[in-house]
Amino acid sequence: MFNILFIIAVVVEIPLVALFLKYYWPDRCKQSFITKVVCSLIFVLCGVFAAKETGNNSLYADYMIWGLVLGMAGDLLLHAMTTKMLPFILGVVAFLIGHIFYIVAIQRAIYTTAFSTGAFVWYELLIVGVIVAVAVIYCIKTNAFKRKGAMTYGLLAYGVVLAIMLAKAVRLVIDVIAFGVNDNMYMIALTVGFGAVLFFLSDASLGIILTDDKPVKRGMRIFNIITYYAAQVLLAASIFFVFSRELY
Repeated sequence: MFNILFIIAVVVEIPLVALFLKYYWPDRCKQSFITKVVCSLIFVLCGVFAAKETGNNSLYADYMIWGLVLGMAGDLLLHAMTTKMLPFILGVVAFLIGHIFYIVAIQRAIYTTAFSTGAFVWYELLIVGVIVAVAVIYCIKTNAFKRKGAMTYGLLAYGVVLAIMLAKAVRLVIDVIAFGVNDNMYMIALTVGFGAVLFFLSDASLGIILTDDKPVKRGMRIFNIITYYAAQVLLAASIFFVFSRELY
């Protein structure tokens, strides 16, 4: 039953995201806020439906669902952003904590491969280092530190956590491909891997939007939103393939 509800939720999400993008252009309004509430609620429900379908009471599922909930909170805070900085700050913090939950969940999946030990391996640190270096260079070249001030530093701090999440997803994919575990782990690696990449691309585009003084191009906005919602649904879908509290 819950797998059918999951599919229905995903099908409904597609036109709702399109409707949100219509209302969101050229700027936010009451209708865009309402549609965003519904769109974000749907990916939270996707996580819940996945857990209910498999009888999944694992810590992995708990952490993933908390990440989804905090993502929804961040969505609403950022969309309600006014000239005041408080909603923006709270929104970034919500997303940052949500990514920490995702990181912990992915790390638990990594440990179940029985081939990885330790918090980080060398290529994770390399991925994080390269991403942060590119972000800093971009901010220097665009003079974002002076133009946007504290917001730029906050986005960089968030970017570090985002980069760690991406690195963890890459590590999970590499472990599963290199060593192989079981079909469920392949599916977890697939959904988490694609979800993390799409999340990174979405937030990278959002970072450019927020630090650029030029008017937002509609194509950039569409890319940012579509990759974001696809990422959240994929992360929620990964819960379908987790069955054991002992392992996860």
